[in-house]
This record gives sequence, C-alpha cells and structure tokens, in this order.
Amino acid sequence: MNTPKSENKVVFFRLLAVTQKAGLGIRDSLESILKSESHPWVRKIIKDTLYSINEWAWLADALSKYDNFFQPAEIELIRSSEQMGNLPDTLNSMAVELEKFEQIKKKLKSAMIYPSIILIIAAFAIAVLLIKVIPSILIIFPKGTKLPDITLFVMHSSDFLRAHYLWIIIWFVWIPIIYKILYTKFLPFKIIMDKIVLKLPVVWPLIMTYYRYRFSKLLWDFYSAWLSPLVSFDQIANIFQNYHYKQKILDVKKDLEVWLGMTESFEWSWLFNPILIQIIWIWEKAGNVWEILDQMATFYREEIDTKVWWLMSLIEPILMVFIAGIVWVIVASIFLPMANLIWALSNS
Repeated sequence: MNTPKSENKVVFFRLLAVTQKAGLGIRDSLESILKSESHPWVRKIIKDTLYSINEWAWLADALSKYDNFFQPAEIELIRSSEQMGNLPDTLNSMAVELEKFEQIKKKLKSAMIYPSIILIIAAFAIAVLLIKVIPSILIIFPKGTKLPDITLFVMHSSDFLRAHYLWIIIWFVWIPIIYKILYTKFLPFKIIMDKIVLKLPVVWPLIMTYYRYRFSKLLWDFYSAWLSPLVSFDQIANIFQNYHYKQKILDVKKDLEVWLGMTESFEWSWLFNPILIQIIWIWEKAGNVWEILDQMATFYREEIDTKVWWLMSLIEPILMVFIAGIVWVIVASIFLPMANLIWALSNS
C-alpha cells in the first residue's frame, strides 16, 4: 500500500531538476526535497541517497540501490548526465516523458475498462438466466416434447452450469494466476502469447505503435545523453516486455557488435514499419540527425491517441453485437418450443 507510484517519481525528478537549475548542489537539493516530501518510502529513499552522497557516491550509484523504483534506463541516463554536466535538463526531460508515458498507459487502461465492465455484467446476467430462469421456464413443456436444437443446447448449458458452477468460479479465479506463472516462468508460453498479442485483430496496430513509440523515444533519450549504441540497445531490451521486440533489439545489438549497420538489421523485420527504418537509414548515411527520432516519437504518440479513440469507438458496437447474439440464442431457445407447442395445440 505504501509503495511509491510513478507520480511520486515524477515529482522527485521535477523537484530535483528545479533545485539543480536554481544553483543548489545535489546534497542541498535532496535536503530541500526531503522537507516537503510526505511519502514514507520516498523519504527513506532520499535519506539513504543523502547518506550515499555524503560518502562521495555518484547520484546514479545511490539511486541504483532502489531498482524496484528507478528503472535501469533512468539510472543510466542520470549516470551519463552527471558526467556530461547536464543533469537538470536530463531530470526534467525524464519527468516530462514519464508523465506522457503514464498518460498513454491510462488511455490504454481506460480503453479496456468499459468492455471489461460490460462483459462482467453480461456474464453475470447470462449465468443467472441459465441457472435460475431457464430451468423454471422450460419445465412447463410436457415430457417427450421434441425441442429445437437451440433449446437443447441452452438446456445442456444450464445443466452444466448448475452442476459445476463452483468449479467454474474456481477456474475463473485461478486462470489469471496460472497465466501469470506460465508467462513469467515458461518461456515457450511467453513466446506464443506475445506473438498472439501482436496478431490480434483490432488490437495489434495499437500495440505495435506503442512499441515503436517507446523505441524511438528511448533511443533518442539515450543518444542525446551520449550513451553508446551498445549500451542504448541493451537498456531498451531490458525495458521491453514483449519477447519478440526484446529479441529483435538484442539481435540488432549483436549486429552492431560485429560492425553491421542498423538498417540491415531492421530492414526485414515486421515489427518496425518502413518509415522508421528509412529514418534510421538516413541517420546512418547523413549522421547527426538523430533528433528526427524525437519527432518520430511525437508522431507515434499522436498515432496512439488516434488508435485508442478508434479502438474505443469500435469495441462498443462489437460488444453490442456479441451480447445481442447471446440474448437472441436465449430468447429463441424459449420462444421456439413455445411457438411449436401453441401450433400443435391449435391443430389438435
């Protein structure tokens, strides 16, 4: 409950940048931030960092002790900026980028909240209908009545739910846990699931645009901090969660180690679009035009906003059609045999 959140990190970076630009040293900046900080864990981090600074440690080395809060990429950027002497600008840039990244995450989560709520409500309503309502309605039909196939299907589904509803609930609770264990501990499962995510209809353009944005922005951040290409690609690989993107970045790093160009490594990859590959080719040929990567990151970030809006507008009609189909099956299973029964009675 007391674990620091990204908002705490943004405030820490921003205050540290402001106090640095005001002319305070690292020690004085941390002491100033400590006076206004109320979060217990952040206060502990600042106190431990102050102790390390007093022992003549670098700020990056002091913060690296808390790798559960500060990412390795952030530590490397701070380390490089300390040596280059542009720490305030780097800290402010990290705070701004972290805010933008959190905004993208919130948009992605908000895009999934609405369909998740609709599906949960629909599943609960359907379960009630199948367990409580359907048996009490279908019992009115005389024994031996020939029922339509759709009615038999609903009856069997109702019997199955009533007989195994406890096991179904248990499985719904355990499936996310089992999935997480397999995803983190069993590499073949992770490879398959990450490939499925990148091939899912409707979703895959958003996921791939997100990773292209992260690649462009991170590479620009590392290169602007004058980190070497090998260190930059190694850090990006550590940040990426998707196996296929991570592996591709590591493959590019291996090619760079044997003095091959990045363009050849990216050229046949389906993970990166031709525009980004062309930018990398121009970068390698002309040199010192890596600022374009920041513009590409801005372009991809705007594309993410567009795709999130498009996804949210598309999910609603898909859900409506899906729920309408289920309702149609349930209604048809009840009214078809009733219509047959009424027709038989009227002809008798």
